[in-house]
Amino acid sequence: MLNKNALKKLILFVLTFWISTAFAQQNNFFVSRTEPQWLQKVKTVDKRPAAKDVQDGWYLFLYEQQTNIETSEEYEHDIREIISDTGVQNGSEISVTYDPSYQQLLFHKIIIWRDNKPIDKLNAHNFKIIQNEKELSKFIYSGTFNAFLILDDVRKGDRIEFSYTVKGKNPVFDSRYSNLIYFEGGSQISNVYVSVLFNKKRNIQLKNFNYVPPLKMLEKGDLKVYQWQSQVSKTFTTYDYEPEWYNPYGRVQISEYQSWKDIVDWSIRLNTYDLKNSAILNAKIKELKARAKNDPEQYLQLATRFVQDQIRYMGIEMGQYSHRPNSPEKVLKQRYGDCKDKSLLLVYLLKNMGIPAYPVLINTYLRDKTIERLPSTGAFDHVVVMVEFNQKKIWIDATMSDQRGPITDNYFPYSANVLVLKPGNDKLEWVKSNPKGKIDATSLINLPDTAQGKKATLEIKTIYTHNCADQIRTTLNSDGTDKLEKDYLSYYGKLYPGVKTVKSLTVKDDEVKNIIYLTESYEIENMWVKDDSIPHRFDVYFYGDLVSNDLRKLKQWRNVPMELAYPFNINQKLKIVSADTWDLKDKAFNIDRPGYKFNYSVKSESDTLTITYVYQNLTDELSATDIKQYIKDRANIMDKLSYSLFWTGADEAGDDSDLNYWMVTLCVLVFMITMVACVFLYTRKKSFDLEEIKEAPKINGWLILAGIGLVGLPFFSLFTMINMDTFSQSTWDNLERYSRFTTFVYQLCLLIETALNMCLITFSLLLIILFFERRKEFPKYYIGFKIAGITVAILDFIFLFSMGNHIGNQLFTNSDVTTLIRKIIISGIWVAYFIKSSRVKSTFVFAYPASAWRTAVIQDLNENFRLENLKKQEMIEQQETLDTVENERL
Repeated sequence: MLNKNALKKLILFVLTFWISTAFAQQNNFFVSRTEPQWLQKVKTVDKRPAAKDVQDGWYLFLYEQQTNIETSEEYEHDIREIISDTGVQNGSEISVTYDPSYQQLLFHKIIIWRDNKPIDKLNAHNFKIIQNEKELSKFIYSGTFNAFLILDDVRKGDRIEFSYTVKGKNPVFDSRYSNLIYFEGGSQISNVYVSVLFNKKRNIQLKNFNYVPPLKMLEKGDLKVYQWQSQVSKTFTTYDYEPEWYNPYGRVQISEYQSWKDIVDWSIRLNTYDLKNSAILNAKIKELKARAKNDPEQYLQLATRFVQDQIRYMGIEMGQYSHRPNSPEKVLKQRYGDCKDKSLLLVYLLKNMGIPAYPVLINTYLRDKTIERLPSTGAFDHVVVMVEFNQKKIWIDATMSDQRGPITDNYFPYSANVLVLKPGNDKLEWVKSNPKGKIDATSLINLPDTAQGKKATLEIKTIYTHNCADQIRTTLNSDGTDKLEKDYLSYYGKLYPGVKTVKSLTVKDDEVKNIIYLTESYEIENMWVKDDSIPHRFDVYFYGDLVSNDLRKLKQWRNVPMELAYPFNINQKLKIVSADTWDLKDKAFNIDRPGYKFNYSVKSESDTLTITYVYQNLTDELSATDIKQYIKDRANIMDKLSYSLFWTGADEAGDDSDLNYWMVTLCVLVFMITMVACVFLYTRKKSFDLEEIKEAPKINGWLILAGIGLVGLPFFSLFTMINMDTFSQSTWDNLERYSRFTTFVYQLCLLIETALNMCLITFSLLLIILFFERRKEFPKYYIGFKIAGITVAILDFIFLFSMGNHIGNQLFTNSDVTTLIRKIIISGIWVAYFIKSSRVKSTFVFAYPASAWRTAVIQDLNENFRLENLKKQEMIEQQETLDTVENERL
């Protein structure tokens, strides 16, 4: 017999086990230390990821997933390695999600290995079975649960091993199997093993995405086993603004469905209800027909808006209703439903009016990439409606509320490959989004004279059209006008601290044309801001804020695509009216890329300054090859989105492009210093060769081309400096947006570059004079000038490249690189020509001062003339002697 203590312990153990088991069984949770018999044996290798690739202080040593299609069982076996105290915090919890309405969760083991000794942690009573409603904020109730366990006494260096089986299949699916299996995750896994066991009679299709381990196939009687195994998976970096479809992980899709027609047939069976005798549905149809006066188009519009606006969105997606829609009769009674419920209700309402309509399956993440998937029941995540009306297809998302305007011009937000649930359909269909909406905002700013201390007034009139009107209408209906007015005031308060509301926000909604007009009225105190760095100066700033709010900010280039805000179409106009007349220059700047475009203009007329910003995204994403250009374009756009005026007195005003007098002073000073040096070089005395001077040819051949280029050089260089806004105050003001060190380096390099360029311009004037005087030192100076010019250009390029990497913005274009290379090649050719050419050596032989070689030439000419006369006299005398001798002989 058992003693009393032993009996108490036994009773306590049985009671504890019974309570914990009874608690768990209520939610189909069990503890079964016996693992399934059909499992394949797995061998692991002791490979560990590098420390830099370990996230959160722990990693998976083993991820094992085995599936038995025939018994609807999915087994998982994980081993976690805890390598730091952070890992103890982040890796000591176990959570498994399942649906108890059709699944059982069986835990087989939970062991902590410490110093190669097992510590058993499997106790059903320690689990918390918590309802898992992560999407409840989206009005979706799934009915899933989490089996959640917090392990105690976990330490650094422990190995946590656990395994479990989820058994059961959603009854909404037929006997065919489909799934998507991953072999990689956000961090490295040392060992990955996946297997799928199924009957040979099943026709299984496979499709690989990215890297997938080699497939091994085994046969066991009537069963076949597919196996995949790999070691040390890759680590992937997540980037900002990745498109929703982008998925770099290695995975395989498994599906028994042979065509999209199989999915259509399966879905139609789920969507079929006999509702001919439904009193509530027939009554609603009769009401809509009466309101539409039997006009099919009006009926279509009324039925659509009824389902969108009056059937609230709420999804009870438990069990088979994860994919099966509720009866339209039930949805109409309860006045709520999810996407498939609302879509099917709309289809039934339209068909009873003789309007062909069909539910449509769509994947809002994959969109156009859906066509890359195998046909399967899990290929879609949303249901919309396609209506055939007047030989036109109208696409309707029944979950979108507050849509207005003609139903024939209804906004559809997705460009995707979709599956229309029409009998006999066996292919995906491409549908393109039709965003025609635009935000057109005009801000009228009455700017006071700062000396009078008056308040500025700001009136903003914004027009929203098409899909933009739908969006702002939803905001107005959900938040209310008062909240929107307060949000706007808070927003403008950050731009202009002294802003106050003068009149309440007015809203005019033209639902027929789908246009919404908003009018805001404000007063701004102290809009002029005193600039303490300059005496008696006041500044005022204006912003193209509607454009800047949705521009994607990237720090650097990456090799993955980027999602753009789409649809996005902004036209923002600032009209600034002042008491004085502004004498400002008109400006214009345009960017036109395949994915986006931007137009900027500034126009001044009398007392009104008009600044216009137009920006539109033409696509929803950019490829990796386009991102470099986008980063540069964004920086240029952001530079244009702020505009400033300054006031220094009653009759003095200017804008951000006024002259930088310090730069002008620097250039004048450098010019004077360089001119002194040039005079010194010009007046240096040189020896000369009289014979070379006497035989020197005129400037001819290629030297004429060199002379033309030399004459135009100083004018072209000066024009380039001015065109680059070197003397513009805005160029220097824009540098203030960087850090203090970056601004200092940028300004210093810009000063040095400008000084060097001014030296070269001044020196080119000396070269022009030396060239036409054919001075002996010209070739040497010209060669040095060319080398100096190339050196300055290369240093300028290196500076732009370094600063671009530092601030995350490329400051040069491919054309700049091409221009630099062309300049190097051309300069190299001229340098080689001046070194090797005999014409150059024979042409440039004259020296300073000119009086010296001229005197020598004159003396030489005189001497030659005297000698010539002597020769002539001797010849005459000789002739006379000959004549005398001849006469005597005769």
